[in-house]
Amino acid sequence: MKLILNIIIISSILFGKDATIESELTDEQLKKIRAKTEDVLLTPNFTLKSLESRNFSDIKSQIKTVSEECKLWKTAHKDFPSDVQEMIDEKFINIPDSILKKWTFDIDLKFDKKSLIGTITASAVDEDIKLVYDVEKDIFSFITPFEANMSFDSSITLDSLRGKVVLINFWATWCGPCRLEIPDFNELYKQYNEYGLEILAISISDSREALLKFKNAYNIFYPILYDNQYEMSKIQREYGVHSIPISFLLDKYGEVIRVYPGAILKQFDPSMYTDLVMNIENALLK
Repeated sequence: MKLILNIIIISSILFGKDATIESELTDEQLKKIRAKTEDVLLTPNFTLKSLESRNFSDIKSQIKTVSEECKLWKTAHKDFPSDVQEMIDEKFINIPDSILKKWTFDIDLKFDKKSLIGTITASAVDEDIKLVYDVEKDIFSFITPFEANMSFDSSITLDSLRGKVVLINFWATWCGPCRLEIPDFNELYKQYNEYGLEILAISISDSREALLKFKNAYNIFYPILYDNQYEMSKIQREYGVHSIPISFLLDKYGEVIRVYPGAILKQFDPSMYTDLVMNIENALLK
């Protein structure tokens, strides 16, 4: 498998955008080949940690509900409630026990020239984190001394993404060209993710702490993957990664369609970017 990947990479380097590993075989011939072997152009499988952002959607929705009920309370009682428990006691609002066990609420609202202003704050019971909702501006903000409170680890296995078109991007936070790719990858992810495209950003050397700081500074919409140095070195050997950035585009079978050594930048290399978009769209349609 590593030999196959290296041949593909060399072809891409030598022939640029005109190189292609797509054969002239018919669909029927390809099916016969796949029936004989499951390993023709399949990329090595991996399971890596994924750094995910917490969205707090449940508590955000609950805070907005409290805000609306506070308006009704004011109409009925001529003043805002002193706390959420008062509203619960009078059966003015129903908040699930699962929320009440994890969060406490503080209400600080008033009318200013007929406009509702102020905040509703939800404080986590078991974590040092607060979620503040500005009623007038309709925005949420977080207060926490620990960046780690805003993220959690999950895991992603490549084989579980069969049926999707996958772009694997090897990168690192210290790599300048890698950083330049992020806006274009964000755009691709937003445009094609709902149609079956997944982008996996595999950091070859960064720690969780470095990735967390980077993620908080840059808006990255697609998954950021990492693991210990032993696992990352193993994956680099299996994929033949000797420099970054480098990207592998896989079809829905998990087979390599295209390898892109170097940065994929729409502004500076529109031909490479166009080639990537064309291959993504073709793979999604197949």
